[in-house]
Amino acid sequence: MNKDVIYIDVEDDITTIISKIKASKERIIALVPPRRIGVLQSAVNIRLLARAATSADKRIVLITNDSVLAGLAATAKIPIAKTLQSKPEIAEIPVLKVDDDNDVIDGGKLAVGDMADSAKRSKKSDEDSAVDDAIADANKKESKGLDSLKKMVKKPKVPDFNTFRKKFLLIGGGALLLIVFLVWAIWFAPHATVVISAKTTSMTVSDTVSLNETATTSAKSNVIKSVKKELAKEVSVEFSATGKKNVGEKATGVVVFKNVSPDSVTIAAGTILKNSGLSYTLNSSVTVPGGSYQRNCPGYICPGSASGVITASEGGAQYNAATGSMSISVDDISASLRSATSGGTDKTATVVTASDIESAKSKLSEKKIDGLKEQLLSSFGDSATVITESYVENRSDPNSSVAVDGEATGAVTLKSTITASALAIDKNELKNFVEAKLKEEISGKKSQRIYDNGVSKVAFSQFSKAHNTQTVRLTTNGKVGPDIKEASVKDQAKGKSYGEVQSAIESIEGVEDVDVKFSPFWVKSVPKDINKINVEFKIKDVK
Repeated sequence: MNKDVIYIDVEDDITTIISKIKASKERIIALVPPRRIGVLQSAVNIRLLARAATSADKRIVLITNDSVLAGLAATAKIPIAKTLQSKPEIAEIPVLKVDDDNDVIDGGKLAVGDMADSAKRSKKSDEDSAVDDAIADANKKESKGLDSLKKMVKKPKVPDFNTFRKKFLLIGGGALLLIVFLVWAIWFAPHATVVISAKTTSMTVSDTVSLNETATTSAKSNVIKSVKKELAKEVSVEFSATGKKNVGEKATGVVVFKNVSPDSVTIAAGTILKNSGLSYTLNSSVTVPGGSYQRNCPGYICPGSASGVITASEGGAQYNAATGSMSISVDDISASLRSATSGGTDKTATVVTASDIESAKSKLSEKKIDGLKEQLLSSFGDSATVITESYVENRSDPNSSVAVDGEATGAVTLKSTITASALAIDKNELKNFVEAKLKEEISGKKSQRIYDNGVSKVAFSQFSKAHNTQTVRLTTNGKVGPDIKEASVKDQAKGKSYGEVQSAIESIEGVEDVDVKFSPFWVKSVPKDINKINVEFKIKDVK
């Protein structure tokens, strides 16, 4: 058989408790009073409860450990139980103990005459004492009246209106303050906070997502818009050149070209000509006309001719005084010096060699910039979540302040630029993605909501970059639980006492516990104005 549980508040009077009993729809009612409640410390009130339950055809049980209350309940034949689950029973009524001594006088053993004499003496003594007391009181009153009359005649009292005005203002001000306080205490001060502990379940989000700086975040397509930042810093090393080279002036000369073919031939600038193993370079292109038929020429063919200036490939006096023919790798063309080459001088200088550059590159590759990674990652700020695995450093090709074979007059510098880059995801984009994934998971479940989206616990792993595609594995845990509407909680709690709020809200599925905090201390029930009710949710994880 079902029973109704009624929690009695400290401020409830006997009529309120009886009203709750009569309003109950159940025939068996368990009354749960607070400890040492005054309204139930009266035997009359206990009998009223029993009579009200009998008239309403209901059976009541008191849930208490109070021995005094149990004794009072026993006199009214109301059963008690220590808990809601224990068996009710009527407590035993304490038996009054009478000491078995000689202090009790048995009137039956006294003689009638003795009793009569005693009564007369007592009556007479009492009457005499009463008369004496009355006379003494009359004398005192008469004396006091005369003293008062004398004082009034001798010293007439004049009213002090200033004192009266001050007292009136103080009393009026105090009354006004009291009224203001009562208005504030009754209508404005009361507030209540309903604290609801809700059971939640952990839900995992784990997916491999594509990162794109220009795309739109989409949970369905597993794409998240990313943010890329770069930071460039220069590193350098210095080295000494070890090569030696003759950097004196280069010798020059004039070469005559002859063409025996019938067609003209153009010799390009930069063409190499050699004499005695030494190389010379043609300064500018030369077009040599084709040969012509003439009887006075050998073989009746007179070759066409043209001249051009050449320069030694290196400086040095050894390129001077070259004469005679020069070898050239152009078909049908022969070349010979018009006069001896001249102008070459000797000058030995220190120059940069290719091996010098390679040795400096090896040292440069070992150069690092301390704190570069931390500086770049911190530049994203608190509004983004950084994908640490995406961090990478790229180095530009080294650049020497003096080229290979160039003369070095001091230390030579080899420089390179390190460009660090990393990816991050804006927290709003991350929030939209994770919440969309959690909503997909709870879409088939009734009355569920997200309590914690898990964005603060997101972890990235398995970052990969291939061509223009970048992917990373995203993992986090969210919390989902019952969808309890704050407005509904306020509506159910307004105007109710602590126990009534607990009974109403604990019936909602998913609610673990309910607590109500009243403010100020004299408030004992939730205000009827929902604007004065706050609702707090405490999350209790369920693995």
